[in-house]
Amino acid sequence: MEKLRALLADAQAWLAAATPREKRLLALAAAGVAVFIAFVSWVSFRSAITKAETTLEEKQLDFEKISRLSSGYGQQEQERQMLEARLRQSPPALMSFVDATAKNAGVEVGGMSDRGVVAGGQNGKPKEMSVEVNLGKVPLDKLVKLLGDLEHSPGVVKVRRLRLRKSFENKDLLDVSLSISAWQGS
Repeated sequence: MEKLRALLADAQAWLAAATPREKRLLALAAAGVAVFIAFVSWVSFRSAITKAETTLEEKQLDFEKISRLSSGYGQQEQERQMLEARLRQSPPALMSFVDATAKNAGVEVGGMSDRGVVAGGQNGKPKEMSVEVNLGKVPLDKLVKLLGDLEHSPGVVKVRRLRLRKSFENKDLLDVSLSISAWQGS
């Protein structure tokens, strides 16, 4: 502590004996050091603030992405559960279901053949049963109604293949071949 007091006393003695020019130079040097320290402090704080802002923006973007994905996941999970519930339902007897649906739509079935179980049924996979249907001379509006009725049935019933040809006798009517499948959970 005595050494510090001695150094301080020497500095005061030197400053008292210094010329006005030396005092101005010393004041400018002290001001330069103060400005330099202030600049370094400002740059470091500014850098830290910029880094924090960037991190915050990234986290906000990540949160928005998670929110979008979670809402999409919830919707997909709900669709999956509905499909599983439909798979657990007993599918309609496919041939009689197609025949009854065609009659309700006002469409005459020309021919129908049962292909039986064509896929699945092992290792927990749903089994697919299929029917080939031929329809002759069908107006387009009745065909659209029939297809809608088939696919909005209980269970999971889908039209897998659809082939349309204009009828030779009447160009406003269609000859149609369908492959209709129903799935049942195993």
